[in-house]
This record gives sequence, C-alpha cells and structure tokens, in this order.
Amino acid sequence: MPILSKASTDEFDSPIERLLASVANLSQQPTSKGAHFYRTSLRRFEAWCEVFHPPLDSRQKEALKFLDKLRRSTGKLRDAEVHSDLLGQLTQVVASEKKKLEKELRSRSSAYEKKLKALLRKPILTGIWRTLRALDEPPPETNEIATFHPIGGMNTLALDQYRAFVQRHGIISAENLHQYRLECKRLRYTTELGGKTPEGEALIEIWKKVQDVIGEWHDHLTLCELAEEVLGESSVLTILRQLTSKKYAESRRAVAAAERKLIGQPLGRKRPQRASAGRKSRAA
Repeated sequence: MPILSKASTDEFDSPIERLLASVANLSQQPTSKGAHFYRTSLRRFEAWCEVFHPPLDSRQKEALKFLDKLRRSTGKLRDAEVHSDLLGQLTQVVASEKKKLEKELRSRSSAYEKKLKALLRKPILTGIWRTLRALDEPPPETNEIATFHPIGGMNTLALDQYRAFVQRHGIISAENLHQYRLECKRLRYTTELGGKTPEGEALIEIWKKVQDVIGEWHDHLTLCELAEEVLGESSVLTILRQLTSKKYAESRRAVAAAERKLIGQPLGRKRPQRASAGRKSRAA
C-alpha cells in the first residue's frame, strides 16, 4: 500500500473515510510520513465532529480514545525525526556535542517506533473500520450514498471562531503561541468542510502560513529543550537559542499579519513586548 501522506481531501468521500484509510496506511507504513497523514486525518475528522456532533456509542468512544493515544505516539516519532533533520542543518558547532545529541535522537526515535508498532498490534484496530464506518452511513430509511457534501456557512463559522479566539487568548507569548497554531489548524479543517471556494481558499492560505511558521518555532524550541537536557551549556544549545528566538519573532509577525488581514486592528492588544523564545529552556 503506498504512503498516502500527500493525499488531498478530494480523494476521499468523507473525513471518516480519510481517517480510516490513514489508519490502514499507518499499520503498513509506521513511518513519520504515514504518521503525518494519520495525524492530519484525525484532526480533520475532529473538525467534522465539532460541526455535526455525531452521537457516539461506547465502542466508538473507546475507538476514538485509542486513536488519540495513537496520535500521541505518532507525534513523538515525528518530532524525533524532525529534530534529527534540524540538528543535521546546524553548522559551526562542536562535533562531539552534535554527535551526542544525534545519538540520543536515534535512540528515542527507535524507542518511539517500537511503541508505535506495539500499539498498531492492538486487537482494537481489527474492528475499528466497522466501528467508525457506521458514523458515515446515512439513515436506513434513505437510499443516499454516503458521500461528503460541502457544508454551507463554514467560512463564516471559522472566521467568527477565529475572531472570538483572538479576543480570548490575549497577548501572544511563548506560553500560548503553540495553542494559536493548533487553533489555526482546526479552523483550516473547519473551512475545508465548506468545499473549495475562493473565500475559503484565502482563509486556508492565511491560517496555513501562520501554522507553518509557528510550527518551525515549536520544533526549534523543543529541540532546544532537549539539547539543554542532554548537553547542558554547549555550542549546540547556543545556536539553537538564537534560531529559536529568530523563529519566535517570525511567528509573532505572521500572527500580526494574519490578524490585520482577517479582523483589522486586534482588540485588546498591547504593544508587543520583546520576544521570549522559550518556556522551560533558556531559549529567550
């Protein structure tokens, strides 16, 4: 079965079908690419659930709980591989420090892969298609084919939710920036439910850009924290702190640009303070 990590939403009749395909794909290809396809599929399914609120029986709730556990496992594998790539791009650092951190990342990646494969052998997966496919079936009294139809009003709903979120989250900081990224993801997938429209595509493009920039900051931040844990004060940590600060500043600019485009002057915002680049680490 080929890796479907780049499959578009148009290739599936519904978010449920995409999710189930991603689970089957991950079972055969437990890699970071397969993990990425699974994670984005699960988030799209969750966005669909937030709109439709489908009634869930006990088996379906148990299945979704397991899929969330699977998401956490795939996230750790994905992070380890992304961190390895970022570390490989570092120059002007002490070679022995870099090798030590690379060894730690390889060890973690191997452990995460083993845990993921163990989860994929759980008996619950054998019946998950039948359990969740029922959510995609039309009422028995109709003769409709279970296909996805664009839902009107999704652009307006997503934009209203974004405005409410901007007012609610307060001043951007290292503590709430990652949550901003997750919200942009959710709003992207909510907008997708409305089908392809010029307005929807414009919203998706703006939120995707913010999501990607913040994602780069978060990847550098978490690698910075790992370097501090494994190496302590080191040339690698110094370079990572500098890169993390740079990515943090880029993220703040991307957020500000998105808010200007979508809601004008943000409400309740103070003048940005000097950027802080980290949480537990000294990335600031």
